[in-house]
Amino acid sequence: MAVDIKGQNAVITGASRGIGRAAALALAREGVNVAVTARSADQLLDLVKECRDLGVKAEAFPAEATEAASVYAARDQILAGFGHIEILVNNAGVGRYGPLGEHTVEDYDWMMNTNMRSTFLFTHAFVPGMIERKSGCVIVVSSQAGVNGFPNEAVYCATKHAQVGFACALDGELRPHNIKVSIIAPGGVRTTFAFGTGRTEDMPALEYMLEADDVADAIVFAAKQPPKSRLLMIGMRPMSEKLYGGA
Repeated sequence: MAVDIKGQNAVITGASRGIGRAAALALAREGVNVAVTARSADQLLDLVKECRDLGVKAEAFPAEATEAASVYAARDQILAGFGHIEILVNNAGVGRYGPLGEHTVEDYDWMMNTNMRSTFLFTHAFVPGMIERKSGCVIVVSSQAGVNGFPNEAVYCATKHAQVGFACALDGELRPHNIKVSIIAPGGVRTTFAFGTGRTEDMPALEYMLEADDVADAIVFAAKQPPKSRLLMIGMRPMSEKLYGGA
């Protein structure tokens, strides 16, 4: 039976739009207080208002998710305001699609830092508190690109595979401390993700992709697992997508 997570505190990264924004609202509807972080302060403030209207505590903490000093400063501010964190949703991410030869070293650094370094930094920042309290839930929003290989996504796949490996290792490391680690691995999601870096707003395929709310529901489901259960991975694909690599 799913547990009641009302009154718990959550941190959601990359919360200004897309899956992160949907996750913050979905958790708020469950009565979870939310600390939302992203680079865009204006969009975070709009989100905070919507979450507060749902009756929960909500605060915005603009931060650069790839910079250690910014993440740890946000951590200190969040803990000062919320006391402790039960749920961490590592969602910040970017992508650029195209043949490997069209990618630059800067493209690699941008994707690897945003997708993997941010996951490491926020987990590194909040897991010690979870260990101290012997309770917590770390959710990593990866991708089907983290479990399969897709042409024209080699670097993006590498970053998402890194997230999956990181989360799988953490599961063994943190389970003895009663901390659950879950991976959410969606296929195509209809958001603004990768617009201008491989996707366009007029792509016909967008109409058939998953919605951000679909992924947010999976995040909530992972967070509500009963005490004896943990979800290792939730794999999701739109009905329009084939199952395996190269689809």
